[in-house]
Amino acid sequence: MQSSYKISNLLPATEAVLMNDVYLVLLYATRIPPHLLVSVNGKIFTLSVKGATVDGELPALLKLIRKKSIETVFIRLQMPLLFTIEQLREEIRNCTLAYPRADIGIATCLTPIKDFCHTVYDTETKNVNLIFDLLPKLQEKNALKDCYQMNLQPISNNFEIRNYEVNDVYEAIRNSSLIMA
Repeated sequence: MQSSYKISNLLPATEAVLMNDVYLVLLYATRIPPHLLVSVNGKIFTLSVKGATVDGELPALLKLIRKKSIETVFIRLQMPLLFTIEQLREEIRNCTLAYPRADIGIATCLTPIKDFCHTVYDTETKNVNLIFDLLPKLQEKNALKDCYQMNLQPISNNFEIRNYEVNDVYEAIRNSSLIMA
């Protein structure tokens, strides 16, 4: 098992940069586990215990990130040759809406992202349970481009996603579900 995943050459994020292309977003990047979203040309998609969020507004999320100083990493993915922006949005929308909500044994915030990456980037997803399982698979497909951050104090522009286990994700889902109840 990998102990962590290192992201190098982090650049400061700006709204102008983030409004284009496809990004994997690690919200609360220093927490175990971080919350994962996908942004496609300024629209955000995620699965939480509240259910699916599709076609959310990235500027609203960026405002929240700034206001609450949420440590966030944005990993830009290669634009796949065979897809238009609209097709990518449609694909992540379908992947996200395929699950009722994040719940133990059903899906996590990674599940629709994993499905999306499998379809769009042809990544192997059999043993992908956590974000640091998926990133090396995307790297193998040359799908990772550059990385940006907000509210992080990166050491020499590097950031390490600390290792955690599926149980940590289930614990986070359980805790979120309790707050919701």
